[in-house]
Amino acid sequence: MAFTQVQKLQLNNQVDRILHTPGNFRGGNLEMTMVFDYDMDINQLKEEAALIIAALKAHSPVFQNVRFNGVKWKGDCSITNQVTPMTFVQMGKFFEEETSRVLSGTHTSEEYEDKDTETPNFQPDTKNLEILLDKLKLFHARSKLVLILTQGQYQISDKEAAKRALTPFLKQKILFIEPDRIRTGMQIFMELI
Repeated sequence: MAFTQVQKLQLNNQVDRILHTPGNFRGGNLEMTMVFDYDMDINQLKEEAALIIAALKAHSPVFQNVRFNGVKWKGDCSITNQVTPMTFVQMGKFFEEETSRVLSGTHTSEEYEDKDTETPNFQPDTKNLEILLDKLKLFHARSKLVLILTQGQYQISDKEAAKRALTPFLKQKILFIEPDRIRTGMQIFMELI
C-alpha cells in the first residue's frame, strides 16, 4: 500500500499537532519511537515504514537528526526495543534478521519467548494493546512522538489497564497508523471510556 498525498498530509498534520502540544517538544534533538506490528507482511511493513519516514523527513527538518527507537511487536511475550538510525529502517536493514528467518524457514515461536508469565492476561501469541501501551509508558516516556504501524489486529482485554497506560501523557504523544485510517491516542482513549 502506497501512501496517497492526502494520507501524507494527514500524517504530517497529526505529527505537527503532537509535537506542538504544550510542554511536549521544545526544540533540539527529537526522540521518537516507532512500533512495528509483526502481524503485517514483512515486505509491506518495510515499504510502509520507509514511506512514513520519507514523508516525515520531507515535511520537517526536525526529523533529520532523531534519536529513533524501533520497537518490534511480535506478541505479548515479545516486545523488543532497538535504538537505530531512521535511515536503517528506511533502507530495510532494521528488518533484515526477520527477512532472513522467513526466507530460511528457521523462525520458531520459541525463539521469542520472554517467559513473562506474571503479566495479567498473558497468553502466548496474542497481542493485547494494554501490554504494549504499558511497556511504552515504562520504557519510552522520553519519546516526544510514538508511531504505531499496525494492521489493527490486536485486542484490548483490560480497558482499565489500557486507560491507565495512556494517562497522563501517552495519549497525547501516540499515533496509530492503520491501513484504512490514522487514529490518535486520544481517540483510542475515548473509545475505552
